[in-house]
Amino acid sequence: MRGTTYKDDSQTENILQLVCFKLADEEYAVDITQVQEVIRMQRITPVPQMPGFVLGVVNIRGTVVPVFDLRKQFHLTEKEENPLTKIVVVNLNGELISIIVDEILDNIKLDSIHVDPTPAVKMEIDKESIKGIGMLEERMIIILDLHKINDSINRRIVAFKSNI
Repeated sequence: MRGTTYKDDSQTENILQLVCFKLADEEYAVDITQVQEVIRMQRITPVPQMPGFVLGVVNIRGTVVPVFDLRKQFHLTEKEENPLTKIVVVNLNGELISIIVDEILDNIKLDSIHVDPTPAVKMEIDKESIKGIGMLEERMIIILDLHKINDSINRRIVAFKSNI
């Protein structure tokens, strides 16, 4: 048929679909398949004896979900909540967690050839938490590895509790 284009499956495997958001004037992204939903800010119930980056829990349609502040986890400057602040709920192999973001930017498709490895410079964010740095036109986007971030959070919570 004229005008019909068929894509080779190997080409689509190299395309990353990402949800982009802002934290401290930097652009970050996570794999769209891990994002369950994005909700507006709501009341967060604090949980006693937790490190500062654990804000507490929220009730999402009957499910209690922990809320983490990546600004604190990554040692970024704090920012007041505003109407653009959102909660991103992610599903990591059946475990729901949520993160606070300053602003949701967009959903993008990025060819993996436009993703560079994490640079070998000192960064506030643990290198293991970053899958790579994506380039899209004039934008530089830090692509996060939510599984490794969740593992790091869990290790820090255990260490924090053992010091109480």
